[in-house]
Amino acid sequence: MKTKKVYVLLTAVLVACLLLPMAGSAVTISPPIIELSAAKGDVINQALKVRNESTTAAIYYLSAEKFVAAGEAGTPQFVSGGEDVDLASWIKFPTESIAVPAGATVEVPFTIAVPSYAGPGGHYAAIFLSTVPPKATATGSSVAIASRIGSLVLVRIAGEVKESAELTEFSTIAKSFSSLPVDFSIKIKDTGNVHLKPMGTILIKNMFGSIAGKVSVNDNGGNVLPDQTRKFDAQWVKNPTATNSKTFWGKYRDQSENYAFGKYTADLNLSYGTAGLTLGGVTSFWVIPWNIILVNLLIVIILVVIIYFGVKRYNAWLLKKYAKKSKK
Repeated sequence: MKTKKVYVLLTAVLVACLLLPMAGSAVTISPPIIELSAAKGDVINQALKVRNESTTAAIYYLSAEKFVAAGEAGTPQFVSGGEDVDLASWIKFPTESIAVPAGATVEVPFTIAVPSYAGPGGHYAAIFLSTVPPKATATGSSVAIASRIGSLVLVRIAGEVKESAELTEFSTIAKSFSSLPVDFSIKIKDTGNVHLKPMGTILIKNMFGSIAGKVSVNDNGGNVLPDQTRKFDAQWVKNPTATNSKTFWGKYRDQSENYAFGKYTADLNLSYGTAGLTLGGVTSFWVIPWNIILVNLLIVIILVVIIYFGVKRYNAWLLKKYAKKSKK
């Protein structure tokens, strides 16, 4: 069995989009992600656009590699060689390399020939443009100096496609907060055989049942791959520019700008798949702005003291006044 070489992407893209910047070179590739539907035996013609924004011409070598999701952030993990390359082996290029003049945009055509034995559901690969030939990279001679940029390709093959998912976690990072923001963690496991794009909202209600806020989930359209669990983050905040100060009065200002008080309930509503399937969950949390409470309590105490002594002095003045009248 051939040795597999795995390249782990250094930056996670939360939306299952990949755009690897070419080190030391102003080159871009678009689109960063291609999502297609096909049937067994189909031949699909597609193209990428590569722009060289540098002042010198460049040659890029073309290749395709299978990818899987690594970790809950959905970071792509690339696998070259081996027996199970799947979609990567279906992608063909008319040439092994392309030349891109300085300041020019070149279209890179490619073909996806779906075999008759292709299984239904999702198939995944990445198309790379590298500064060195793939064979040189595979031998390890140019790994240190090779730079590449890529685009993800997600193909859905028709047939017995199973769209299903489970909500494995919906929670806040803490049970109580002194002010907004409140950070939510949503984990979804794809239990089907095709990638899913769960999207929706979190509806937040206060202790009286009134709507206090609404938060979008997965606005960027991140995908969850089959048999993988992906974590999505969401945040409820009123003023995102608050400084998150560490001083007492800084916290007081932050709590004033991101004020909330009491117990809140958050309802998660997500939809996914072509049939509009749904996922839902409920969690609760408290927001107690301690600095505001302490300042207001101090103000109340001062007012009570002032009123107490004011009333006491006024009563003493009245008693003194009545005492003088009684002597006359």
